[in-house]
Amino acid sequence: MVPEIGSHVEEPRVLVIEDEVLIRIALAEELRAAGLTVVETVNADEAWAYLKAGGRVELVFSDIAMPGTMDGIEFARRLRKYYPDVHVILTSGNTQKAAVTDLGLFLPKPYSFDAAVKTIREILCAAATRSAVVDSGGNG
Repeated sequence: MVPEIGSHVEEPRVLVIEDEVLIRIALAEELRAAGLTVVETVNADEAWAYLKAGGRVELVFSDIAMPGTMDGIEFARRLRKYYPDVHVILTSGNTQKAAVTDLGLFLPKPYSFDAAVKTIREILCAAATRSAVVDSGGNG
């Protein structure tokens, strides 16, 4: 997957990494309906390739268990190292929250799409508010 060249989209971009196609499509559609731009990938390797090719995202919503050379936890560790400003939400039906809290937020499966969208929007809104305060010199 290669990012669009010359794309000047300003709305937040969410990267959804989910190998279960029906879950990925449904979540992506809910996020688009909420006004977000969504990039979908089937595994962490594809997502990493997207980022390394210059793709821009503000938040990653990733399953933990998936096929490929890295799982969601390893992907989140790489994000922290190379893209520390990208927010992370990890999800799984098999992982305990304590195992991933240092990497980002954890949303256990099964989750409602409404809850996922609400959580993502809250994180992006809080980040935008912090950015606006920093951009205004902290006077606002």
